[in-house]
Amino acid sequence: MRDWIRPDVRSLGLAAVGLAALLSLAGVPVTSAQGTTLFPARVDGSLPVDAPFDPAWDRVRPVDVALSGQPIVPPMRLEPAFPSVRVRSLVNGDRIAVLLEWTDPTRDESVLGVDVFADAAAMQLALGSGTSICMGQRAGGLNIWHWKADWAADLAVRQDLEDVHPGLPADVHFPTPEGDDSFGPDGFLAGQAAGNPRSAASLVSSVEDLNAVGFGTLTTQPPEGQNVHGASEHRDGVWRVVMSRALSDGDPNDAVLRPSGPAAVVAFAVWDGSRGDRDGQKSVSAWLALALPQQPIGLLDAWPVLLLLLVGLGLSGLVLYYGARQPAVGLGWPHGRPDGGATG
Repeated sequence: MRDWIRPDVRSLGLAAVGLAALLSLAGVPVTSAQGTTLFPARVDGSLPVDAPFDPAWDRVRPVDVALSGQPIVPPMRLEPAFPSVRVRSLVNGDRIAVLLEWTDPTRDESVLGVDVFADAAAMQLALGSGTSICMGQRAGGLNIWHWKADWAADLAVRQDLEDVHPGLPADVHFPTPEGDDSFGPDGFLAGQAAGNPRSAASLVSSVEDLNAVGFGTLTTQPPEGQNVHGASEHRDGVWRVVMSRALSDGDPNDAVLRPSGPAAVVAFAVWDGSRGDRDGQKSVSAWLALALPQQPIGLLDAWPVLLLLLVGLGLSGLVLYYGARQPAVGLGWPHGRPDGGATG
């Protein structure tokens, strides 16, 4: 009989299975799907969170994410303003940074006009399984990081209507019991008094941290929850935007990002201010997976794997040793038949 598997072939197959298992335990993907999964690159030390054009970003493998229009709710965009956005990500022991890059010949950084809109970009992270990509739903909400070009410009040099329209007449001064300057120099700033972050006297980041559980529910997190850092630069007709956050911050409104946990589910959106994009008028992507690399395994951390490997090698050696001492099955008697007859 010739249909028995040869010992060397069997050993090779067992070795291949064992190698795949060890790679999985070490967090190394055996296969990857370009364009559907974003794999952040692990680095030692600090991340370039304030430098969108840092050379470290160019060493990261990008994912070109296709964009489409938003034809569901007004204001709609039937065709995307941009065909795609290029995404890269870096992670260290305690922080993640995501770089968005897209070609935009215009740099729109002001909203100081009824028909003037700023460029923007966002990344949304699902807070549950089966979350709707359209602003989430009650059963599964969203955590949204929303970068705004006008906020980035205000962080450098804040502008107000008086800067755009120097001849603007002054408002009537409304004194208040708390003092003339309690709500600004005019005594009455409704947006600031209501706590609207767009009317805040100062900003801490160009990225707003928000949540949503369906259409019409987009809500900014309180000031103490605004923990997403932003940096951006427009160079040679290209926007590069970096958004970064601690992997774990204990905020129940934030998406949990764990190297040892399941992949996060994310999507992206981009607004072109020069084309009137605002609110729902935007270019959007489909869902992607964000798979964080596992923490590096040291010798002390890997002792269970090493122990299993040693036990497996020992058992394999015993099997091969005793197998070599047994007569081959189906190949005839090794030294002739016991009764002295011919083999065959």
